Amino acid sequence: MRRRILDAAGATPSVRGSDWRLSTVDTVGSDGTVTTTDGIVARRSESYLHPLAGDLAVITASGIGSWLALCRLGSGTGSTWTSYPAAWSTSGTAPALGNGTLSASYTLRGDECHVSIRQVMGTTTTYGTGQFRWSLPFTATTLPNSLMFWTGSALAGDAGTAYYPGVARLLSGSNLVMCINPATATGSSTTEWNASRPHTWGSGDYLGLDLTYQIA
Repeated sequence: MRRRILDAAGATPSVRGSDWRLSTVDTVGSDGTVTTTDGIVARRSESYLHPLAGDLAVITASGIGSWLALCRLGSGTGSTWTSYPAAWSTSGTAPALGNGTLSASYTLRGDECHVSIRQVMGTTTTYGTGQFRWSLPFTATTLPNSLMFWTGSALAGDAGTAYYPGVARLLSGSNLVMCINPATATGSSTTEWNASRPHTWGSGDYLGLDLTYQIA
């Protein structure tokens, strides 16, 4: 009886009965599915977020041949932090990192992304004009109002002189994070980080920012 039901449903011997296997993702569909390199179309589970071509995924089949992609497998050292090539830019004339150092990494928990960016200025670093900006690994979700934004922490160091705490700000639906400082202790006005704020930048100066936001 069971064999007749399976045959009627068009099931093949390879998927009869619940089972799982490893497959490499070839393409990602816009309808919540992935297609593997061996041609299987599988619907993603809710926890399998942001799939990419090349993922080694765990997929499983029902007794009637429906495929489900459960998750991707980890790789490397097992750390949940991933480095990415953050770009430093401004709202005006572009800066140049020169022989400075810029390091950025992120970690994901579902659609929650935590980003850490660190930068040290070098002797050949130039600062451009306009507000400093750093690119993020993913675009933020759109918030209910265009005036809303995501916030995090920031710290600028004028080497050997002073520290300047600030706020990292990410606008709704953007993938660029910026930093601001209160102009006074009461925060009556703000200043955006640029070539001369919160101090005049030079070789050996440094900054760091951390931000948690929801991915679009």
